[in-house]
Amino acid sequence: MVSTDGSTMAEPRADAVAPAPAETAGREKKQPRTRIEYRRFNLFHRWMHFLVFVSFTVLVFTGMPLKYEDTQWAQWFMDLFGGVTAAGIYHRLAAIVTVFYWSAEMVVMVVTVLRTRGHMRDRITLMFNAKDVQDIVGMFAWFFGRGPKPQFDRYTYWEKFDYLSLVAGTVIIGVTGFMMWFPIQTTHLLPGYWLNVAFVIHSNEALLAMGVIFIFVHFFSAHLKPESFPLDKVIFTGSLPVEHYKAERPLEYARRVREGTLDEVLVEKTITWKTYAADALWWLITLIAGVSAVMMTAFIIWSVFD
Repeated sequence: MVSTDGSTMAEPRADAVAPAPAETAGREKKQPRTRIEYRRFNLFHRWMHFLVFVSFTVLVFTGMPLKYEDTQWAQWFMDLFGGVTAAGIYHRLAAIVTVFYWSAEMVVMVVTVLRTRGHMRDRITLMFNAKDVQDIVGMFAWFFGRGPKPQFDRYTYWEKFDYLSLVAGTVIIGVTGFMMWFPIQTTHLLPGYWLNVAFVIHSNEALLAMGVIFIFVHFFSAHLKPESFPLDKVIFTGSLPVEHYKAERPLEYARRVREGTLDEVLVEKTITWKTYAADALWWLITLIAGVSAVMMTAFIIWSVFD
């Protein structure tokens, strides 16, 4: 190409690309997805549950092999913890954690009762009441197609059973456990045969607790029911989708709408890859604990009938 003054100008390249439009430079980043959730548990509740989960699991996997010490599977579990001596140390450390969280929960309970002057409303208390009896009868009727499924408030009757059995069971296991931990001091106060009594009560109550938590009640009702399978992660995250909340706790939802307190428990949650990664991690941990407990239960049953 020749210019007006006779000089030669370079031809434009045929494959030259035009500059990007101005709007592409300011292209917006993709916004993360958000959803409104119901905050069911605060940080204190979640930490307490975490301590219960860890300490109870350690207590079971270090204590049950002692009850069945003459079996091969018990020796295998002991080896996982480094032998009998090491397993005993872990067992006692977990017991100390148990005493800590139980004491903290009792303090919170007493403070709550004092603040409400002892008049906790029946619909939100963890104590059993007439509504729970109606719900138990209603659930059996629903199981056999003889009526609608009962509607629940903040706590269901099986959650109350979980909580109260943990409170009472911790006292029984704790007292008998400390009797065996400090045998000399115990025999200063009681005859020596009480150590044998303590062992029988301690080990059998622990076996019952393992069945209630891992097999028959808590694990099933929390994670294996169709609405929550494969994992009810609300105790780990603290919140759950509003739709799930409305379906699971319709009486509490209706009460909060009626009282105008629903906004107090609604939170906006951002959903990112970290959310799914955390869900997968909690699912894996819970799965390992559950499968291990089922295996141990099978070993125990085999030992009893062998």
